[in-house]
Amino acid sequence: MLEFTIHKIDSIMEILSEDPLSLTFAEMVKAPNEQQVANIGNSVLKDYYVITNRYEILNGGVITIFGQRKVGDLQFYAEEMQGGAGEWICIGKVERYPLFLNKGDGHVVCLFGDPLDQSYILENYGDFHHFILRYFLGESYPEIGREFVESGGSVSTMGSKDDDWYQFLEEHLLF
Repeated sequence: MLEFTIHKIDSIMEILSEDPLSLTFAEMVKAPNEQQVANIGNSVLKDYYVITNRYEILNGGVITIFGQRKVGDLQFYAEEMQGGAGEWICIGKVERYPLFLNKGDGHVVCLFGDPLDQSYILENYGDFHHFILRYFLGESYPEIGREFVESGGSVSTMGSKDDDWYQFLEEHLLF
């Protein structure tokens, strides 16, 4: 299954490279020195480590997932989560909202809203592999946009079926 996901990302990268205007809604870059993922003690994180060691950045529409070289700079967000960095890895963002991976169950969540005002939503998207295929590269992408709009993040087409990223995925029959 992981090989399928990597093949899909690589195919999308190839399509994006043929269209210079794609940089307005997507950016996918392979890591310069992909490292093999050695025996990972926590198998629920294996897909995450394989993908983030292979790619420096995966950005499509409102979703950005950072590779291992950049992810260390984001961990101050994890400190604010219940359980802190011991339970969470900040792996990217949905527009300006932090995107986390739970170290225990491998689920991806996004913290929409403002935790300081105690007005936030913690949205769960299933395990990392499910998140990549269904939300980042799939037909459920507009569900993330809906949460983004409901949290006050935007009233535009970003994160919806009218979003350039979703249109790209649909046009190229990628889901």
